[in-house]
Amino acid sequence: MIKLAILTAKGGTGKTTTAINLGHGLALSGHRVLIVDCDPQGSASAAFDVNGERGLADLLLDGKVDIFQVRPHLYLLPSGRKRLAELEIKLAARSDRLERLKNAMARLSGCDWVILDCSPSINIVNLNALGFAEKLLIPSSLDYFSLEGVKSTIELSNDITANGAGKLEILGILPTFYDKRTSVSRLALETLRNTYGKMVFDTEIRLNAEIKKSQWYRKTVFEFAPYSHGAYDYFKLAREVLERIQV
Repeated sequence: MIKLAILTAKGGTGKTTTAINLGHGLALSGHRVLIVDCDPQGSASAAFDVNGERGLADLLLDGKVDIFQVRPHLYLLPSGRKRLAELEIKLAARSDRLERLKNAMARLSGCDWVILDCSPSINIVNLNALGFAEKLLIPSSLDYFSLEGVKSTIELSNDITANGAGKLEILGILPTFYDKRTSVSRLALETLRNTYGKMVFDTEIRLNAEIKKSQWYRKTVFEFAPYSHGAYDYFKLAREVLERIQV
């Protein structure tokens, strides 16, 4: 089972978009994929029109959760939304607060991939996700502040590994919202590749209106616009992820 967290310290970089489309791309390849919505905003849950009674908040508190099949081979564990935001206070005093997810998921079976869609913050839920995950994918939209977010996220990953809280390997940095027509986008991509080298995916997710349109219809880009640049880019990403992981 591959446990992959998708996280960066900067918001608006396409984390949820990547989680749902990469997850569906892997599922279309025959892999059994569970997406875990770790964000109190519940964007991954909304993307599949799921409003579960028991979500990640309940799993972390008492070990009970509802898991939904949203597509063939693709499953979703919803966040619990407001309850997940309130979880910080409830878990703060517990000695095992950073290992709740790892312990709760210890008996999970039947999945090839677990993809954790994390919020852009350092909190107990995300630290649980990073302690459980083995791989980290860092999306970066192509602007200055996103590149700073990549740096902060790599530092966080190194701290988690150094402190023994988990064994987290960076699978790759994913350039998102790439628009070759703008000098800022080209400069940011060049800076990203010069700074991090092979750590950056060869795949770039181009700016594509069909990706955003698909979200209005509660579909992935593969369903809504299978011949679009967005679908092609996420197909390439799924293939490159599998090559890097050597599945």
